[in-house]
Amino acid sequence: MFLRSPPGQVLRNWLAGLGIGALSAVGALMVVHREDGNGLGPRPGMPLAADLGAAAGAAVAIGLSGTFPLPVLVLSTLAEIFCLVRGWGSPAPMFAMVVALYHLAVRAPRRLTWSTAVLCGALCWIASGAGSHTGWWNPLSLGLFAWTGMAAAGGDAVRNRRAYVTEVEERARRAEQNREDEVHRRVGEERLRIARELHDVVAHHIAVINVQAGAAAYALPRQPEAAGPPLAHIRQAAGIVVQELASIVGLLRDDGEQDREPAPGIEQLPRLFEAFAAAGVRVEYVPEGEPRPLPASGNLAAYRITQEALTNARKHGDGGPVRVSFRYGREHLAIEITNGVVPGGASGTEAGYGLIGMRERAASAGGRVEARLMATDLFAVRVELPAPRLQEQLS
Repeated sequence: MFLRSPPGQVLRNWLAGLGIGALSAVGALMVVHREDGNGLGPRPGMPLAADLGAAAGAAVAIGLSGTFPLPVLVLSTLAEIFCLVRGWGSPAPMFAMVVALYHLAVRAPRRLTWSTAVLCGALCWIASGAGSHTGWWNPLSLGLFAWTGMAAAGGDAVRNRRAYVTEVEERARRAEQNREDEVHRRVGEERLRIARELHDVVAHHIAVINVQAGAAAYALPRQPEAAGPPLAHIRQAAGIVVQELASIVGLLRDDGEQDREPAPGIEQLPRLFEAFAAAGVRVEYVPEGEPRPLPASGNLAAYRITQEALTNARKHGDGGPVRVSFRYGREHLAIEITNGVVPGGASGTEAGYGLIGMRERAASAGGRVEARLMATDLFAVRVELPAPRLQEQLS
């Protein structure tokens, strides 16, 4: 319930308490054995030793009040009550009580603070009335409520201010943490996107280069003139790889002032099919429905997923034709790529990052991917992507 002070604060409290205690001792020496003629001052009779002892005890109590406010408040209140009942007017116990009540108000809940302040003020008022010859309603007795009220109000104000500052600092810390989390999330997404782009670009064209290099190696010893077309395809595929890698690296270095090269889309599918045909893959393209522009994310996803599916078909297929179907529905584009697989051989479902990248790309565009081996030794990749009509895209 109470806040503990730091070690350095405890030492500062002790030093402050000793200083206040010394001042209260000087004040006690000035008023001891002095009686005010109108009866408002302290009554005589308090021994000098008792006054000095009260001042010293108050100094120690004030030093401890910052760490143990409640016990110090109880002891100082009892000492003040004792002095008031005896008719002694030493201010030292009152100072200790007020300081302890202030520290209690800084640390304790408001209800406990004000309840304690009212109780201390009432007890001191009763003791003052019992030990004073002027009765219960003199200003000195009623002023005890003012002292306890000011101590409680001051401590409560400081506690509210500290709570406000703590809340502001906590909100700033949470905001900073949220910004850092958002930066890490965006960096992770960007790294994942770049990894997908690199995989899609490199995997396809390296596969083409691998096939053409094998054909060229086979033809060179037997028919050197037949090695020309495969080597030309290798050069073309390598040039495309270099171009697309440069595009990705340029995107990373882009400062926003240069125009970016447009991302590939379904309008470049004929060129993609030609590249696979050069690698020995027969592609049967079957469009259905009325073609229409797709959103940018869906357009790129459709191209990259088709590219990855054809690459897997070349790697794991049985060498037969690959059927690519694009069917435009009312609100979606359904893509299906099927190819035959060698019975008992690898189907491509266990491929590393290819299928993972397909699903991630489809999910980023609001679609989904299903890839599975069918009972007829056909491997099918089915994709569904949002394809709203032009009016819906504009709205």
